[in-house]
Amino acid sequence: MWIVRDLLGGPKPPPIDVYYNNQDDADGTEQRYAGGLCKIVDHDDIDNGMFYTWAGESTVMENVCGILAHDPGITGNYKPSHASLGMSLKKMYPIFPSTVIRAEYSQYDAAGDINYDTTATCTLGGIQFTIAITTADTLIGGWIYVINGDEGGYLHYIFDSETTYAELATATVGAVVAADDFLVIEPAACHEVDFDATYSGIKSEIDDNVKADQIVGIMHYIEAPTVPFQPLDRNKHDGLYVPNARFYHDFVIPSRFDSSGTLTHPNPWTCGINIR
Repeated sequence: MWIVRDLLGGPKPPPIDVYYNNQDDADGTEQRYAGGLCKIVDHDDIDNGMFYTWAGESTVMENVCGILAHDPGITGNYKPSHASLGMSLKKMYPIFPSTVIRAEYSQYDAAGDINYDTTATCTLGGIQFTIAITTADTLIGGWIYVINGDEGGYLHYIFDSETTYAELATATVGAVVAADDFLVIEPAACHEVDFDATYSGIKSEIDDNVKADQIVGIMHYIEAPTVPFQPLDRNKHDGLYVPNARFYHDFVIPSRFDSSGTLTHPNPWTCGINIR
């Protein structure tokens, strides 16, 4: 992930120095990555002091406040409570509710693990992309990009979705079988995504019930050897054969409230730290 601009105007903020440890409950030895989201530990998790850490530490995505500017390394990361060694400084770009972040729907995350989806099917010349999701209509306005198989390289706009299939606006030229891989590009104004395991990109996920990372989506994009970087457009890109395409989403990360209206995941720059 990286910052592209701020909705309030002006360039992205410069990186700042923060005391950072890769884990919240131990001297960090896990690999984290540039572009990964950061958080600050909560009041109910200060057994080892207060510091900045990786957004995937418990509670996940709580008090998210920045993006790592560089790989922090897997050694030399210490807690404030270490008996004799001090913490190391790391560079972090602060993010605010107005900070526009761009993330890729990459086929592999920064650690090399799979980010794409699989197990869907579609008949030759079909428009019903057979899937299993929890809530109908959540995929309308999104896209399916098939990575391999007979339909590999083709991009399709989703104009309707039921719990058992996504309806494509153009028919497939080849059959899609369960072993084929694909990417799901979320609708431009989506509300939730599934950040990948490194919290540095978006993992392709077809089922809305799995998407737990709340965002305010702004725009989705395509880039390929034959297509310069541009917003996805049904009138231009639906049914396009575009091998080696890459896809991105611009969004902001708001503070998060539960169903009762209680603030559970504040942005600490504007709301302070959760003190539950």
